Amino acid sequence: MSTTKSTSLPLARPAGGERTGALHRRPVDVPASSTQASQDTAVVAALAALIHRYTAETSVVVGRGTFGAVHVAVTGETTIGQLRTAIDATPVELVDGKAFHAVVTDVSDSPLAALTVLSGPGSVELLTAQVEFGADAADQYALHLGRALAASPDTRVADVELLDEEDLHRILVAWNQTDEEVPGGFFHEEIAAIARRTPDQDAVVWPGGRLSFRELDEQSTQLAHRLQSLGVKRGDNVGTCFPRGPESLIGQIACFKLGAAAILLDPDFPGDRVRFMIEHANAVVVLTMNAHEHVVSGTTKIVTLDGTDWRTEPTTPIDVRVEADDFIHICYTSGSTGVPKAVLVRHGAARNLIYSMRTLCGITSESRGTWLAAPGYGMVEVECFSVLAAGAPVRIPEPSVVTSPEWLRDWFVAERITHTLLMKAVCERILTLDWPSETALENIRICGERVQSWPDASLPFQVLNLYGSAEATVVAICDITELGRSLGEDGRARRTPPIGRPTQNVKTFVLGEDLKPVPPGVVGELAITGDSLSAGYLNQPEATAEKWIRNPIDPERHPVLYRTGDLARYWPDGGIEIVGRTDNQVKVRGNRVHLGEIEAVLASLPGVGQAAVLAKTDDKGDTRLVAYLEAEPALEPVVRDVRKALQQKLPTFMVPSAYVVGVFELTTNGKIDRTKLPEPPKSRPDVDTNYQEPRNDVERSLQELWEKALDLDAVGVLDNFFDLGGDSMRAASLTAQIGKFFAVDKDQDDLFFELFDKPNIAGMAVAISAMTG
Repeated sequence: MSTTKSTSLPLARPAGGERTGALHRRPVDVPASSTQASQDTAVVAALAALIHRYTAETSVVVGRGTFGAVHVAVTGETTIGQLRTAIDATPVELVDGKAFHAVVTDVSDSPLAALTVLSGPGSVELLTAQVEFGADAADQYALHLGRALAASPDTRVADVELLDEEDLHRILVAWNQTDEEVPGGFFHEEIAAIARRTPDQDAVVWPGGRLSFRELDEQSTQLAHRLQSLGVKRGDNVGTCFPRGPESLIGQIACFKLGAAAILLDPDFPGDRVRFMIEHANAVVVLTMNAHEHVVSGTTKIVTLDGTDWRTEPTTPIDVRVEADDFIHICYTSGSTGVPKAVLVRHGAARNLIYSMRTLCGITSESRGTWLAAPGYGMVEVECFSVLAAGAPVRIPEPSVVTSPEWLRDWFVAERITHTLLMKAVCERILTLDWPSETALENIRICGERVQSWPDASLPFQVLNLYGSAEATVVAICDITELGRSLGEDGRARRTPPIGRPTQNVKTFVLGEDLKPVPPGVVGELAITGDSLSAGYLNQPEATAEKWIRNPIDPERHPVLYRTGDLARYWPDGGIEIVGRTDNQVKVRGNRVHLGEIEAVLASLPGVGQAAVLAKTDDKGDTRLVAYLEAEPALEPVVRDVRKALQQKLPTFMVPSAYVVGVFELTTNGKIDRTKLPEPPKSRPDVDTNYQEPRNDVERSLQELWEKALDLDAVGVLDNFFDLGGDSMRAASLTAQIGKFFAVDKDQDDLFFELFDKPNIAGMAVAISAMTG
């Protein structure tokens, strides 16, 4: 007969072979039974109930004796009595032992499955292999198996009380002892205080310039006076559309001084998307630079910081009182309905975030921080504000530096950076590089995606795994360098890095579908409450009500609970590990992307009947998006036109790198069946240029490097790198490989920009010939 594949049990570690060696033996409390047979049935039923509660598996295979097993159908609605009756009526059949979830037997000296239960007269004992389960896990399984055995026959499986009052106190209270007084004022108030104490201290340093704290405070005050004269007041929203630079900080702080929210806008986004955000947020004014005025034109009043006379305004303080629940930022994120969502970040949440980053990361006035994150997101609070609020300077590199791990490392060392924040894709690459032991770097905060590898313990700095979102700011942090050292090589091999414990004044819970805490190791949804929460989504009450719900755990102290949509589990010590998502949201180069938003745009394009987008992980661990398109009747979409249309409507990180056009299997409700979509082909995509073969040895060598970098079988010498699915990260990696291959020891920046200016093999071949000739 067919067998059921065994589900990985919570808290289990890969055994790496047979379950041999030392055992954990744990007695299990067992109620009195009239016969051995009824006790065995009760044990099988308890195991089925426990495994269902731990894994949501609805078909559990439990071995009985040495050679046979029973298949047990179980749901949360099934009662313990119904399970026992069904088990007694189910014949024992021969089943491949590898398919067992658990085994109940009367004699055994070694585990026959992950959970082996010895059931003898009036006694029950659980056996687990030490190579597979830790001592804490063995204790937990034995305890919860006993509680399942003690459940009355009319108890539903979903209602079996696995956690007692002591367990709940540990999970809900002891693991959330985070209350701490936050000293000082809001961010703009702290900047003004630092400007009075150390007026000449550098606040921002960038290529070709620097700005002191006095200048930062005075210029933001002058701009605030100009905005006030234009009618901006407390509670208004003001667009801030800048690249990374001092003008962005001046503009934001000017808004904060007036009690207005800064709408974070990225000038590299398509103009239509930026203008939608400005109009959706009802911006009364937009701040920008002359070079980016065309991106925001046609919306509302515009003030260009390099084109108006706002510097003639006074530097006298602005007398506007700001409260914790006033909005500091409006941050747009990808939305599942095809429309971006605007998160309303509170001043109180930002203040708590800044304080937690300063204290947990050791940021002081002697530190040197960075601004590397894209300007259109709330990461500016995490990366920049936490450094500036300590009275320390933030340094901004040339834009090209951010795209290359090697260039970034060299910049960190040269600028004596002490604290920085990196997206996962860049960070995991930079950690593999050689580092000088004398680097000033103290720690790197890694964020944006789930971290799946441990940093090398020999690195001369710490790596801190940071978890958060615009909706909840920073939630948890874990020093995965120190934890990795303490676990040792064997421990690291059996676990992935956790996000750790909640930060100050934040509470975290892993909850089941019933919004009750789940035991350690069991996967549930991560939920958050406390001072870090944002206020919800602007103009989207239904979406807000879905995610910000009444807190069922401690409603008097924290009335609101935020459901993250992230799947997580507790470690036995209370640390939290992220394991996935409850929806089709993914992270691409550290940016949150709802695949549904891309699908909605695709479906609106000519020739596209249905669309599905999947996130694929390549052999380097990077996420790439693949679009699957079904044509409308008698009107097939042209891929190059689809790509161009997406580039005009979506940020570059949301534009798929590969496209598959065809007829795909459908689900019963008529949608494309995502589980049966084919792998994208490696053939050359539909681009504007005709295929042309290499004409010389340089072009032939470049073609091989391009095909490897893009994972394609054929690339023409006139094909556009970005039309083939390339992006800035692949561009930096490719130019580094090209420089090494052709022994180009200098002018790496020139080579990188050559790829952007003339993004084809022919253009690069000319540049390389010039550099090496």
